[in-house]
Amino acid sequence: MRVKNRISRPLLYEEVVGELYKIIDQSSLQPGDKLPSERELTENLGISRNVLREAFHVLESRGIIVSRQGSGRYLRALPRDENVSAKYHNMSKNLERYSLMEAYEVRQVLEVKAVELIIRNADESDIEDLKDGYKRLEKKFSETHTTAGEFDLHRLYAKKTGSQFMEQTLDLVFSAILDMMSTTFRDIMTTHETEKELRSHWKIIEAVEQRDLELAKKRMFDHIQDTIEMLR
Repeated sequence: MRVKNRISRPLLYEEVVGELYKIIDQSSLQPGDKLPSERELTENLGISRNVLREAFHVLESRGIIVSRQGSGRYLRALPRDENVSAKYHNMSKNLERYSLMEAYEVRQVLEVKAVELIIRNADESDIEDLKDGYKRLEKKFSETHTTAGEFDLHRLYAKKTGSQFMEQTLDLVFSAILDMMSTTFRDIMTTHETEKELRSHWKIIEAVEQRDLELAKKRMFDHIQDTIEMLR
């Protein structure tokens, strides 16, 4: 028995994610405001609560909404001095932009610590693995003319820390960032200059190989700061 191919059709919860974005963008909701109730949304969208909750889970993972036990779901709040409407027209994209910036700030703290652990724990074969990872990235950049695939090298940095918890924690952060980049912020992958990114990575690896702790930490900090400034 042949099964009809439905790969080209989005899953229902993905369609609901799109509808929730529309509700956020087309309403007068502001950061911190409460979303319509589950009952109201399921009735208006003609979906089950399970599908709605799957869609909510996606928005929560992207940092756009927060759940409060017994109260409902709310748009994320922002610091008092953050002008959320300054960069994009859509409220949802501005909220996601701020969440992405927060994720990068967490990355910055973790990956600066990661190079410290690499210098402490990595042997010469690990350094050679980092150089090989750099060469693979250089080849990929040359083929695609974008910085897509850069996270492969960042995952290798995490692996070479020798810390299972650091690797697992960074993987969670990478996954959240890549989710937002593959949907709302695809332009981030094409905005960075490939040559500049390669030079930045080579300088990080060079400092690690020299066991220059402060220089390696500074270079990793600056590498991630470039994207944070772009998001601001």
